[in-house]
Amino acid sequence: MRGYSNDIVAALSEAEVTALRRVYETVCIEFGIPRTGPRVQGLADFLMGEFRRYPLNEDTLLAAARAFCLRQDQASEQAYR
Repeated sequence: MRGYSNDIVAALSEAEVTALRRVYETVCIEFGIPRTGPRVQGLADFLMGEFRRYPLNEDTLLAAARAFCLRQDQASEQAYR
């Protein structure tokens, strides 16, 4: 996940980084999120926040990330109406 210092990433285990990366990549593909810009940064911020706050497993984190992106998409659609 781009935009995070090596210190933050170093504090995570290899398994945690791998799980975060898989969730990040899966959600980016599913929602067509480009790898640069505010939308992907919002996703990365959400994932890091959720991961720090709760001991989530990968499936739970993926479900939370999908729900986050759906809320973001709905908010964007309402803003354009």
